[in-house]
Amino acid sequence: MAALLFLGACAYLGVFLYEGLAALRQRPLPVLAESTYPLRGVAVRRERVIAPIPGAAEGKKLPGSGVYFSACDGLESLRPEDLEELTPQALAALEEREPESTGEARIVEDMVWYYAACLQTGDCPAPGPCRLRFAGFSRAVPARLLEVRESGGETLLLFRLTEGGAYLNIRLIEAEIERS
Repeated sequence: MAALLFLGACAYLGVFLYEGLAALRQRPLPVLAESTYPLRGVAVRRERVIAPIPGAAEGKKLPGSGVYFSACDGLESLRPEDLEELTPQALAALEEREPESTGEARIVEDMVWYYAACLQTGDCPAPGPCRLRFAGFSRAVPARLLEVRESGGETLLLFRLTEGGAYLNIRLIEAEIERS
């Protein structure tokens, strides 16, 4: 009986170790526990400028789908596909440019959004799952570091996020990467 219990415990431990190692291979931890990575970047999502709709800010139903904002920040022309060619230098120039006056209201059409940021430290996290804590927000959001681009001694990080809510109104903002 003791031998059977021992074999059962060994089998359970073997499965536990195998599953644990497989999980480590699939989900690398991109951030070391003792490291912090301060970022400064821009949030990019699919959105369009529209004319203000009377009553929309009070919850009136709008045609189509999306989240309505009664203000524009002048960077609504940024699209997720623009990130394919973004460099650290182009991001710095984007942060310095004056926003265009494009309209009085906008609709965010997709809850998937991106955050492109320049890393302010020398070392760099590996691509994979993480959490981003944006300046002024108490809760970090799940993210995936998709790509790390180095150019001219600077590093650009590209994240994909799927949570919306209060974060859909941010644009140029600082953040910090947290361990996932």
